[in-house]
Amino acid sequence: MIRAALQSIEAPLNFMVRPKEKPRVYMSGNHAEANRRTGEFLMTPVDIADARCLPEPPTLDREGFALVRSQTGVTDFFEKDAIEHVYYPEVVALLQEATGAVEVHIFDHTMRVQDDAKRKAHGTRLPVVAVHNDYTETSGPQRVRDLLSPEKAKRFLSGRFSMVNVWRSIGASAERFPMAIADGRTVPQADYIGVDIVYPDRVGEIYQNVHSERQQWYYFSNMRRDEALLLKCFDSARDGRTRYTAHTGFSNPHAPGDTPPRESIEVRTLLAFA
Repeated sequence: MIRAALQSIEAPLNFMVRPKEKPRVYMSGNHAEANRRTGEFLMTPVDIADARCLPEPPTLDREGFALVRSQTGVTDFFEKDAIEHVYYPEVVALLQEATGAVEVHIFDHTMRVQDDAKRKAHGTRLPVVAVHNDYTETSGPQRVRDLLSPEKAKRFLSGRFSMVNVWRSIGASAERFPMAIADGRTVPQADYIGVDIVYPDRVGEIYQNVHSERQQWYYFSNMRRDEALLLKCFDSARDGRTRYTAHTGFSNPHAPGDTPPRESIEVRTLLAFA
């Protein structure tokens, strides 16, 4: 991929240092508080190019991420009923059109808010500040079994399925703390580190990432409320398409001082293909 002519910024991303034993993330029971992580991390300066300037828009199967225009009828994302009854159907329709999936199953969503007072008032989470991918070779299929009925899980697992997050800025601007996403083709499997993620009722697994010079990083400048970022977090296909997408939130050093704190929603989904 040609990057020389792209507009870019340099910003530090929080990478894991290759561990000697398996790290863990302990999920906070209070969503307003940060999760606790074991292992060592290192803030590493990375050149992050504006994906809007790419000669060809990135795609889910090639780079592992895509930006799509997506209007929403939700006026207040802090209203739970509006998310479940208005936004979820919008996401299903969006993914079916964007991916050709024959079935879309939404299993949860997360709101992330930087402003301390607003986050505590609504019980939302902080943006993630460690480079990661949400599922692993083990936890992707296991999550299907955990979430779906045995019959439905068998149907998903018998063919190609993927796990895609739909990320949207719901505030005035995402520019203060945008998403950085790696081109999946530039992140070798050796850069993905399996990490236990510990909840009160179960233990899952995610990937956290070490840094390597081959990686190429992108973000989308000035994301609007009528845009959605699609992130592929797992794909069962082994035919050369991107299967994982390392990503993280990052502090944009070029954001104007009056840029409002980030507010975003991510919807997690399972997609089945014919």
